[in-house]
Amino acid sequence: MIDRRSFRKLFPFGFALDADLKITLVGRSLERLIPFREEMFLADLFEIHRQFDKPSDDILTQLFDRPVQLHLKGTPLTLTGEFAPSNAGFLFLGSPKIDRLEELSELQLKINDFSPHDGVMSSLFQVQKMEVISAEAMMAAEDLARQQQIYRQIVEESNDIILALTNQGEVTIANPVAMELLGIAMGSTKTNDFLSAESRETWNAAASSLADGEPSIWVELVLLASQGGEVPVEGHLVRSIADQGESVVGFLRDVTARKLAEQNLAATNQQLQRAHKMEAVGRFAGGIAHDFNNVLGVVIGAASALKEDLPSHDPRRPDLEVILTSAEKGAALAHQILQFSQQNRSLKGRTELVSQAESLRPILDRIVGPRIALSIETRSDQVVVQMDPIQFEQVLLNLAINAEHAMPEGGELEIEIGTLPGREQAFFRVQDCGSGMEPEVLDRIFEPLYSTKPAGKGSGMGLSIVYGIISEAEGKIEVKSEPGQGTCFTVKLPLSDPVESRATTEQPARLPNALDADEDAPRVVVVEDQPALLRLTTRALEGMGLEVDAFSSIQTTREALEAKSQPSDILLTDVSLPDGDGLDLAEQLTKEKRIGKVIVMTGNADFNRIDGLMSRHGWQLLMKPFRLNQLTQLVSRLLNED
Repeated sequence: MIDRRSFRKLFPFGFALDADLKITLVGRSLERLIPFREEMFLADLFEIHRQFDKPSDDILTQLFDRPVQLHLKGTPLTLTGEFAPSNAGFLFLGSPKIDRLEELSELQLKINDFSPHDGVMSSLFQVQKMEVISAEAMMAAEDLARQQQIYRQIVEESNDIILALTNQGEVTIANPVAMELLGIAMGSTKTNDFLSAESRETWNAAASSLADGEPSIWVELVLLASQGGEVPVEGHLVRSIADQGESVVGFLRDVTARKLAEQNLAATNQQLQRAHKMEAVGRFAGGIAHDFNNVLGVVIGAASALKEDLPSHDPRRPDLEVILTSAEKGAALAHQILQFSQQNRSLKGRTELVSQAESLRPILDRIVGPRIALSIETRSDQVVVQMDPIQFEQVLLNLAINAEHAMPEGGELEIEIGTLPGREQAFFRVQDCGSGMEPEVLDRIFEPLYSTKPAGKGSGMGLSIVYGIISEAEGKIEVKSEPGQGTCFTVKLPLSDPVESRATTEQPARLPNALDADEDAPRVVVVEDQPALLRLTTRALEGMGLEVDAFSSIQTTREALEAKSQPSDILLTDVSLPDGDGLDLAEQLTKEKRIGKVIVMTGNADFNRIDGLMSRHGWQLLMKPFRLNQLTQLVSRLLNED
């Protein structure tokens, strides 16, 4: 027979009963869970499952070799086991009924409360393993669901176009952006429904490469929007294998905005290159025109001197007038070139475009001829810009002449004037229906001396002068032209305040009489580096009875004037001299009170600085080339002011 100590160890949840069903022996683990004391009976502690009567020896005998569940009163513990006969009593051998590992903590049980041979632990470990596997499966399923939700959200909320198509070209997947943009209907839309003709070949070639094993292909396509219009896209096509078989998945991005930005950038770069080219050509042309201007100045000065020396009835005077007129036309051309290169004095003033254009209508009609119908359309009653009326006239006439040459068989010439909505800008547009221009011609039309007209039919200066005038007025000129489609020039200018009409009366030029030569004759200093022009100027001034000191450089002028005690009455100086700036010399001599008044002689200088000096000191400007009577009239006026 097993002793008490062994029983407690081997059967931790068992107990023994005597014939009266009084508990005589309790296992070690059960003893910790029940309030055991002497004279305690089975019915005091336990309830037998499905037995409603008070336990008796007959009931226990009937339960031999049958599984029994005993519930420990007042606790969640249920024991599962069997009753067996023992010396004049009964034995119960069992273990707690446990389905989950968590129940161990609920019953305040530990692993060492069980005997090593107890099968409950093996069952619990199997349950634990099943629970772990089940939990991992649930976590994996939840993680997969979350990933699917994330992927679905990415696809549905993406601004890109995402499509999946079968090898037969049928759309099986399309995100909302693709469906809205392309009007896709699942199961019925195919690639040809939304691909442009050129893009179909690209798509088919990419799909073939994917079928041959390529993992992905970069493509640039043009899609047809459901609302009309083309949408440029780019992105990757990839091969996908799903339950329904192989398919092509496209991840495409709308690049309309980027393409437009690239086009604008290219146009801006082209304009910048054209501006740089025009600037370089302008500097070159300006240098030539400046030298040309000096040569013509000598011609005009000598011719005007000869004309004044000849009697009025001399038959050679008309010949000299022809020389003067021709030279002055050449000077005007040089003036225009310098103006184009922005090296010449810009004319100041304001122009009301509507009335000015209407006043030019008779001249424009004569320019274009009877075979061209001229129309002037005005979208505003008054459009005022900061531009001299003469310059506006020059621009409009040059554009009209250009249009007339483009329509040798006749046509229509439309002039439109107005303001741009929402901007402080005016515009005027000159459009013809003539022959138009090739792109290579269009790129060069503003270059000076460039012309497509036959020899003798044009100087190539008209449009370059227009460009220079508009640029000087802080405006822009745009041109659109295609062969056979005509040409349209659009000029945009800053708006100005309304112009006030003022009547101006020009006083006719008057040649002053020569002054009496005496010791008190006014003294004039002339500084000019062109020997011929210096000689002519000196001769004309001496002819007026003036005392003239002539110099060809700044240094010799300073040295000579420092040796004189009396100041000179007038200084006539060129600006660009071999050893410096004539304006600096004039400022210094004015400050030192060595001269009284200043006349600046130039055709090419910093006119902003000249304007400031004229305003501050009362200086005068004599534009080169000039006739000698213009010089003598100005000098006489300054002397008479005293």
